[in-house]
Amino acid sequence: MSGACPPEFGPRSIANRDQIWNLANTVCMYEDKDIEKLFGDETLQYLKNKNRGGASNAKGNTYENFFTVYQLARLSKEVIEGQESIICSSQILAFVDDLIINRETKSPLQHYQLKNKSSVSWDVGEKSISDDFKKQYELNQSKERESEVSLVVSSPNLKDKLTDEMPEDIKLYSQVIHFCHDSSLMKVLDQEPEFKKAVEYLCCSDNPERDKIECAATVLLGAWCSSDRSNASVLEVLTKAHDCNPSFIRPPLNVAFDLGAETKEILDSIQDFTYNFSKGFLHWEFKNGLGRGTLPYSCDTAKFANFQKLVRRDRPKSFEELESFLI
Repeated sequence: MSGACPPEFGPRSIANRDQIWNLANTVCMYEDKDIEKLFGDETLQYLKNKNRGGASNAKGNTYENFFTVYQLARLSKEVIEGQESIICSSQILAFVDDLIINRETKSPLQHYQLKNKSSVSWDVGEKSISDDFKKQYELNQSKERESEVSLVVSSPNLKDKLTDEMPEDIKLYSQVIHFCHDSSLMKVLDQEPEFKKAVEYLCCSDNPERDKIECAATVLLGAWCSSDRSNASVLEVLTKAHDCNPSFIRPPLNVAFDLGAETKEILDSIQDFTYNFSKGFLHWEFKNGLGRGTLPYSCDTAKFANFQKLVRRDRPKSFEELESFLI
């Protein structure tokens, strides 16, 4: 089977990578003086205390981390195919700060506040959720940015209740979202079809097995948790996840690779063995499905280059001789 470079893996301007990562240094941040000028010193101190408490709680907040992984997976297509520059921030000095998504273009800033509780209310006045939403909108407007502000809850009934009770003065830019909570990432994926679909897009094949979906989501979670979550580009997080082994995550930048004529000739000569390339990975099959698998590293890695080197060195003539190289 042909080992030619697949179309989606053609050359791309990966020189822009550093430029995209550097967006993290220019992301719209909120300074003390801006907040104090708009709302006064008392509100600034409230916000600083809120930020300290939120940052401390976020270290072990599974619900927030799972939701962020969902958003990272959802945004990955824009980054990989559209070359969008997107920054994710968590627990920075802001009124709605559990997750902020900032695109390089002048699209609205997306703010998310997550509440994994059975009882949540908008309330009124200082330090209420509705007031935080209102002040976040005003703060963004002072920076000439529009807002989409979302309250995320783990109960569908609570989502409906809060939607019905939303104060009139924040309805223009606010919404309530349901995102389920469970003890494991795979259980959440099973209950959130759009989340699972987004992770499948990131996976190494078009119809990934359950274990590869779980592996990709888990590696993406680890990449997010080990990043600077105050200012992380989606590209940087995807790259970190892809570089893990195994990750079964497609390369976040399309780069050219060369199977090599000699390697191709050897693989094509092995009886009952076929292979193809998809999403930057080599997928193989033996005797029409008697055996099949995926190399646990993508074709843009040093490991794939070493795989070719070993095949050329040992020149396997049967599947049995090749099999040890496919693990």
